[in-house]
Formats: sequence, structure tokens, C-alpha cells
Amino acid sequence: MSDTTDDWAGLAALHALGLLDGEERSRFESRLQDDAAARDELVRLAEAAAALGGLAPESPPPPRLKQRLLAAIRAEAAPPPAQVALSPGIAVVFAGRMDWQETGLPGIRVKTLHFDPARNYASNLVSMAAGSVYPRHWHAQTEELLMLSGSITLSGYRLGPGDYCRADPGTLHEEVHAETDCTFLALVGLDNQFRPAPAPS
Repeated sequence: MSDTTDDWAGLAALHALGLLDGEERSRFESRLQDDAAARDELVRLAEAAAALGGLAPESPPPPRLKQRLLAAIRAEAAPPPAQVALSPGIAVVFAGRMDWQETGLPGIRVKTLHFDPARNYASNLVSMAAGSVYPRHWHAQTEELLMLSGSITLSGYRLGPGDYCRADPGTLHEEVHAETDCTFLALVGLDNQFRPAPAPS
């Protein structure tokens, strides 16, 4: 620490405000032990700092300001919702904010964008890993599939992005094979039934 008067006065002011720390603080306090004049000056500076601090009256923030601040903190901490109602009967779903759910079928996951309990019908985003297989199944209700990415094979046909498949009630789908990692939109009735392939004769 410099011994010049200006340096010492600056350090004394910082110490009085509680802003001096680390090695500088240790060296400054060591000097105070041997210098009565320095101790007196520090007391004078500390009193001045306390008086300045008392000039600003303490008052709680207005309730509306506190409420707005707390709301902003909560909004920042909470993840944005996956679904937003624009008005009664109109909703927007942000699929990227949803977690994939396991289906129990290896390599196949789903995000349910909408479920209609009255019809037991769902709008699903489906992800199939390359090589995964969706079993042969019978349709209790109309089923629609729109490929978004990757490719699948269905009854010998390859479907890629933009391709569409519709199955009417009472029809049977053969196995769906994922050629690559793929994603598709599936509008499905949840009363469909898996049907094992017939045994070879």
C-alpha cells in the first residue's frame, strides 16, 4: 500500500464505506494499529458515510411496483406454456415445449397435441426411430397420417415428407416400418386394436 496521503485517504474512504477487501483491507487495518491519527480520520469518515446514508429516507416500494417485479421474476423462472388459448375454442400448441412420451412400443414416442374425450380421438405428433415397427392394427375410427420428416414403408409403399395416408373405420393396416428416423402427424381413434399377423400356412 502506498504511503502517500492521497492514497491513504482514498483507502480510508473505501474502508469507511465497506468497499475495501482482501489484501488491501488487511494492510490498511494493520497500519491503523500503529497510527492513532489514521484511526481518528477513519472514525470521522465512517461518521460522514453514515450521515450520508441517512439522508435518503427509507420507504417501501409502491405495492404495484413490487407486484410487477415479482410477476416478472415468476414469468422468467416458469417455462412458457405448451398450449395457449387464443380465445374460447381456439388454441395454439407449441410442440417444441412438450416432452416426448413413451408409448410402450420400442422406438416409438408421441406428443399428444389434442385429445377429444367425447370421441376418444387424438391429434398426435409421432416419432419413430429407424428400424422401429408399429404393429398391424384395425381401425375403429378414421385414421389420418401426414409425414413431416424421414420415411416409412406401409404395405410396400414408401411415404416421405408431405405424403398422406387415410384409413376408414373397419379397415386393417399392416405393420408400419420406419426406414429412417421419422416424424408424422397422426389423427387417430384410441379404440383401434392391434391385430397380430396371421400365422404362415
